[in-house]
Amino acid sequence: MRIRAATLKLGETFIGIQLAKIVESKNPKYPVGQYVTAHFGWRSHTISDGSPINGQIPALVPNFGGLPLSLALGVLGRPELVRRDRNRCWWSVGSHVGQIAKIKGCKVIGITGSDEKGRVLVEELGFDHFINYKIADVDKALTELAPEGVDCFFDN
Repeated sequence: MRIRAATLKLGETFIGIQLAKIVESKNPKYPVGQYVTAHFGWRSHTISDGSPINGQIPALVPNFGGLPLSLALGVLGRPELVRRDRNRCWWSVGSHVGQIAKIKGCKVIGITGSDEKGRVLVEELGFDHFINYKIADVDKALTELAPEGVDCFFDN
């Protein structure tokens, strides 16, 4: 990703996976109101005719029957079986994902390897809590901070 980012000029769109709601459509395969995911890029709106983009055909997101839409999204979190081990929210991707999650109204718990980094996550980046995996029992700390469980987990 760093190589690709280094080739971008100021103002160019970073191409990555986007989860998008179809707000207007002339293609019966992609009805208004449906969600779709593809390599559209990190932008607020995309125009597509349904053709492959960067080798990927836009995929309709299935109806999850009331489950969170984030099940289809990688940028804001890949819900998966939570591996409660070392993962770094301190680095650029994790710190950005945490800030986006806060903007979206999530409770954010960062897992990092020092109290200094944890304080930055909470005091400067707005995370709700942090866990220093080097000195804390991560399972116990997560159980205390999220007693009803974790809905979304991001590990870059």
